[in-house]
Amino acid sequence: MRTLLFLLCCWLGVAQAAEPVLLQVGGMVQQKLVLTAQDLKALPQKDYTEKRSVIVDGREVTQTVLMRGIPLRALLDQAGLAPDRHSVRRAYVLLSAQDGYQTVFSWGELYNTRMGDDVLVLLKHGDDDLLARDGFPSLRSLQDVRPGPRHVRWLTSVDVLLAPSR
Repeated sequence: MRTLLFLLCCWLGVAQAAEPVLLQVGGMVQQKLVLTAQDLKALPQKDYTEKRSVIVDGREVTQTVLMRGIPLRALLDQAGLAPDRHSVRRAYVLLSAQDGYQTVFSWGELYNTRMGDDVLVLLKHGDDDLLARDGFPSLRSLQDVRPGPRHVRWLTSVDVLLAPSR
């Protein structure tokens, strides 16, 4: 009995020491990805610049914001899209946050337009690492005219799904 209790305590200690999973990529992919913060930071990253117009003391001022992240397409390419070349046209990517918020990108938006170049899983904002309190990891679409609806904080899953055929 003591041995069993000892083994259970050891197993619980190891389980608690493991880094928590932050992001999963699944659905219709060849290889599901389960990523920790360390895994995300080890992936190839790209720098992005976004210009924002803000009002300061009644004047419009343009600010430049530097960001660093992983292109969403790179994560999807790493997982490998499973649909064949015909059904992939019906594919969409459902992104879900820890709080239940969800947004969608079509396969065409990500792979057949310039927009796909600027959809990223954000790791750094300015010189600072994005922290858990700021929504790490976060997803941004820099080409959207209104960025709010597809800005996903605390991103937990990326799922490739197929729209039903008629």
